[in-house]
Amino acid sequence: MKSIAADFFDKLGFSFGEDLRPEKIFIENAPELNGKIIHSTFYYDSPNQTNTSFYFINKALSKNELKEIKKYVWNENKVDLLFYLKNDDSSKLVLQYAKVSPKTADSDSILDVFKISNEEQSKIENIQRWKFDSGLFWTNYQEFLTRSKNFKSIDKELVSTLEALKNQLNDVLTLFLEDEEKKEEYVQALIDRTLYIKYLEDNHIINSYFYEHHFKDSETDYKKLLYNADSSGLNKLFEIIHDIFNNELFEKPTIPEKYLNTAICSLIHDSLNHNIEVGQLRLFDFRFDIIPVEFISYIYEIFLTDKQKENGIFYTPKKLAQLIVDDVIPENEIGSVLDPSCGSGMFLITAFQRLLENSNEDTLTDIATRIEFRTKLLEDNIFGIEKQITAQRFTLFSLSLQLFRGLEKTQIRDFIAKQLKEKGQVELFKKHRFFKNIQHANSLEVEADKIPHADKTFSYIIGNPPFTTKNVSPDTRNFVKEYKSNTLNEELTTEKIIGSLQISQCFFLKIRDWSNPNTKFGFVSNSSNFYNENSKDFQKFFYSEYKIDKIYELSRVKKILFENAVESVVSLIFSNNDNNAVNNLIKYYLVDEGLFSKKPFELLIIQEDKIREILQSDLQTCKANLRDYLIGNDFDLELVKKLNQNPTLNGFLKKTKSYRGFEIWGEDARKKEFELTKENWKGLSPQYKNEYLQKFISKYFKNERDTHFDKAYIKPKNLQPFVITPVDKYISSIDNFHRPRPKEVYTGNKLLLRRIGSHLNCVYSNKEDYFDFSVYTIKLANEKNYPLFCALLNSYIVQFFLDFYLRKRLLDSFSRIGVDDIKEIPIPKDLESDTAIKLSKISDDLTNGLVDYSEVKNELNELVFDLYELSFLERQRIKDFFIEKKTISVSKNEIGEYIETLNTSIEIFLKNSVSFETKHNKGIGLVAIKVNLNGSSNTPSAKKTGLYLLNEIFEQNPQENFLASREKIWGKDCVYIIKQDLNINWSKTKAYEDGQEVLKKLMR
Repeated sequence: MKSIAADFFDKLGFSFGEDLRPEKIFIENAPELNGKIIHSTFYYDSPNQTNTSFYFINKALSKNELKEIKKYVWNENKVDLLFYLKNDDSSKLVLQYAKVSPKTADSDSILDVFKISNEEQSKIENIQRWKFDSGLFWTNYQEFLTRSKNFKSIDKELVSTLEALKNQLNDVLTLFLEDEEKKEEYVQALIDRTLYIKYLEDNHIINSYFYEHHFKDSETDYKKLLYNADSSGLNKLFEIIHDIFNNELFEKPTIPEKYLNTAICSLIHDSLNHNIEVGQLRLFDFRFDIIPVEFISYIYEIFLTDKQKENGIFYTPKKLAQLIVDDVIPENEIGSVLDPSCGSGMFLITAFQRLLENSNEDTLTDIATRIEFRTKLLEDNIFGIEKQITAQRFTLFSLSLQLFRGLEKTQIRDFIAKQLKEKGQVELFKKHRFFKNIQHANSLEVEADKIPHADKTFSYIIGNPPFTTKNVSPDTRNFVKEYKSNTLNEELTTEKIIGSLQISQCFFLKIRDWSNPNTKFGFVSNSSNFYNENSKDFQKFFYSEYKIDKIYELSRVKKILFENAVESVVSLIFSNNDNNAVNNLIKYYLVDEGLFSKKPFELLIIQEDKIREILQSDLQTCKANLRDYLIGNDFDLELVKKLNQNPTLNGFLKKTKSYRGFEIWGEDARKKEFELTKENWKGLSPQYKNEYLQKFISKYFKNERDTHFDKAYIKPKNLQPFVITPVDKYISSIDNFHRPRPKEVYTGNKLLLRRIGSHLNCVYSNKEDYFDFSVYTIKLANEKNYPLFCALLNSYIVQFFLDFYLRKRLLDSFSRIGVDDIKEIPIPKDLESDTAIKLSKISDDLTNGLVDYSEVKNELNELVFDLYELSFLERQRIKDFFIEKKTISVSKNEIGEYIETLNTSIEIFLKNSVSFETKHNKGIGLVAIKVNLNGSSNTPSAKKTGLYLLNEIFEQNPQENFLASREKIWGKDCVYIIKQDLNINWSKTKAYEDGQEVLKKLMR
């Protein structure tokens, strides 16, 4: 007979035994609790990326028992939600978010409470089964989602906990040890050994029998050895684990006993010990028998120095590694994998898991056979190279845990105990050795006898190499100078390809040496490799030598993937070019943030309906640039192509030696002022370098104008459209600066433009103006063109062209424009028309302060549109590109123009009239429109309930995922359009584009 709670779930649409399956939860040292829940725990496995999986505990539990359950569920990180009976009132069912720390108050993590017998219909509607299936469930709990943005996931909590321990160990070791390198080595060894031993002990792989056998005391364990500061016992334990598990991490380094002192041991012991009064999490709170083992790899973050991050070294998140590995390694295939910059091993872990899925390992029943199978799979197929010893150790550590992942730990424990009892040793882990596969070496080594894995080729090569042009190492410089390959020649040398000394480009050359004709590659790369003009030779090499299958443009989601990264990234799936790449179509995915891209979900949504296909030969022959696809769509590209048919600004310029202002500080200035050579400067600390700079600035700049410091110093911030705003610094001369530039740069008629920032903010001046190198100046051959060209360069149309076609680092910090880009700006063909004359007059008035820019901005842009002969749709496209992003209100009919334009664009092609139903859900920030293509609709009005349209869409289309939803869902005689309630999504331009998509779909 079912319980009342079970009947409750039945009415929601869940079927016990099918949707809600019995699940085993085992709480350590809690036999009474385990007895209660053994037949009362059920699991709902939600569809991918709906984030609605849950456990249902159908048993009344005490407050402390619930606390243990929540701790287990948090550690397991398997479900998103937890249903349980209220401990003081079993007639109520509590719904709680599961992925929060045990230290989080229930009031912050409880979503709802339901009366089981006296059903509240409005609440019950919130948790219907189909809402879990679609992800629409979350639309009812917006207030909670706002709170949850402050929660930290378990992997981040583990990193924070270990960072605190690392800092404490560092502080104590500093008292005894001055050698920073040794100190870091010992701290890392203590942490990774502690984690490995905790993993073995939590899983009972080493237990009382193990300690009885080796220490003649069944009561001994790691914590006891730490408590007693038993340094010889600890080193003995490290040696035994190395001997049994063939684990190199316990062999090197040997930690001298004087550093395993009471202070060090107490810190580790306290972290492993329960202390209810401590508010912070400790290692005790993490259960390594159930925590996903790849989370342990995340601790690499705490050992990354600021310098390494500055040099482009970042931890690769699992979701990105999984995306690449799934594309590179096909189902049911086994092959060798190399990561030439393996970091903490996330790519290799993910690849090994993929190979294990593809193998027949699950048909093996004997635990020893399965472990041996995994060890051999690692030995035969998983290879890595890592220059940083810290990262290499974490790769080894992470891979060693994969031997036990998902296996029944009691069987491992019993097997080890039996081996010790019968043979006095365990030989299983010595049969195969994979540690030698992960080499501590330089992938860019050019000396033949030092090249790692020099004699091997691999089926799959994957990774995320560092990307930076700052602080270029001697190794990288040597590679660029000395590297030779059969694919290179006198015309295409390494030095020419890697012109910018970008280290990631070096890897794309080198990986060919480890490949064979059938090798598949999957890499993360900085976007600038494929967008920047100074990487043209690299692009030519890459597009010629490789056949590209997929490109994932990840610039818009970089904060989801790399929390602190500045550089934008792409992911590339490719293979060696077999001469069939001429007609190869690349699948290009512009991955964008969705409604649920931020915390707590941080979903990476790949929308198949937004794929664009790019002909590789167009990239190879420079007919297209990958950057062309970064911002807009095909409609935008057509407009850019039209503008490109005009003459360019370069044809109207007076030829000058320089287009930029002076550089204040540099080698020349330091040598002249302080007699500091380049070598002297390199040897100074950052503090001294800053002191020299401040001395220089205080000598040559003043905050107030006087008879000596009488020249205004113009910075980019002082340039506003048509005017120079008051400056805050003055100079007397530019002669002592690093690169002063010729005097004619600063005098006479000229246009001043910003180099950095999102707008040019062009100003005409005929005075003597002094400005720094972040300001460009151009001089026109025809003096009378200055007012007109100033207006053109401040117009929407030029800004649109630059953003879509030329601007560098558009989605990154410090977006900028180059001189060569300025020269490429299209200029209207007719400069003598009445429109041009009128524009020049407005520009003159603005320059002379006779009118305010805000008063004539729209008129000026309309005149520029006329001059470029743009159509209504083209003008509207540019206007909509510059609308200020804001939330719309459907009640104020701010969506009316969208509907009117959409209706106009499709109705003339249809037999029946079109009708629309609209609903704005402000809570989740969505607008849903139902476009009825056959006139009136039989469905109830959208006004019936607040969420009716969304409910209709996902209830009638159960295969659709709300959280990862497409913008358009096609129903019977209708189309649903769902977008965030931002005006940029509901513009006239978007209406036209949506209309074209609807018509294409209907015509198919």
